[in-house]
This record gives sequence, structure tokens and C-alpha cells, in this order.
Amino acid sequence: MQNAYLIHGTSTKDDDWFPWLEEACAPQINLDRISLPNPFAPQAAEWNDAVDQQVPATDGLILVAHSLGCITALRFVARHQIHDVRLLLVGAFDKGLPTYPELDSFMIPVPDYRQITPKVSKATVITAKNDPIAPYRDSINVAHQLGAKLIVQPTGGHFLTSDGFSAFPLALKELQRLSK
Repeated sequence: MQNAYLIHGTSTKDDDWFPWLEEACAPQINLDRISLPNPFAPQAAEWNDAVDQQVPATDGLILVAHSLGCITALRFVARHQIHDVRLLLVGAFDKGLPTYPELDSFMIPVPDYRQITPKVSKATVITAKNDPIAPYRDSINVAHQLGAKLIVQPTGGHFLTSDGFSAFPLALKELQRLSK
């Protein structure tokens, strides 16, 4: 059994498709949905500390991240001497969002991809053209920076329960692919 870790965004580990994915990928993959402090008023330093406490910095690490969790995952990879990292990033962005200026300070500094890409062996970025939160072109940029597989859906919004995503078979398929 492989271990993977899910880093949520401005929600909780029990929201959206996260519990479904944990159940759906078992027993082949043990998905640990980590908890982040103050998810609705996030502070980058607090989130970085929480991830460091809950995710072992080991080679072969699999990280699943959604929304603001994506930049948190990228920063984790940048800060640790690890190799063969596999990333599944959903609704990813690495710069401020026009509709959420209150997150601008969280976005600084921009991830240093020169520190990240040599450590990543496989990555997938999933986005939707109709994402009202994170412009899909931002996800395309993250995928390009990582050399990741890019999946652009015509619809899906920000892949929240309110967008119809209490289950997410595409994320399961990509997680299984990344784990091989």
C-alpha cells in the first residue's frame, strides 16, 4: 500500500470530494487528508508548519492538493530535500486571484520552480475552463512550469461540492496513474 497526502484549500479535509477519494483509492493507496489551521482565513506560515508536521518529507511522496492547497504543496516540495515526488493539483494557481484579493499576501513569494521541478517525477494538473475562482489559464501556467500532464475540462467550476463534485472519478484515475 502506498501513502498519499491531501492538502485542502479554503475548505476542510472533510469537504467536497476529499472523503470520497480517500475511500475510493483504498486499499491500494492510503490517503491521509491533513488538517490546516484557520482554513477560511489562511496564513501561509501556519499552513507550511501544519504540512511539515503531518507530511513526512520522504522520497516517492504523493501529494494531492486542491485550490490554495496547491501552492502549499509546491512550497513543501521546494523546502525539502526529497525526490520522486508525484503531484495531483486540482484548480491550481500560483499568483493572486482577482476575486479574492485577501489572499494576495498568502501568494508571496511565488513558488521557485527551479527548486521544485527537479524533485517531481510525475504531475497532473486538472482545471476547468469555467472555474470562477482560479482562472484556468493560471492552472495551465502551473502545469507548464512543472512539465505536468494538463487536463482542461470544459466545465467543472472549481471542483467543489456546489459544482457537483462530492465524487471525482477523474482525480481517482490520475491518483492511481501517479502511484504506479
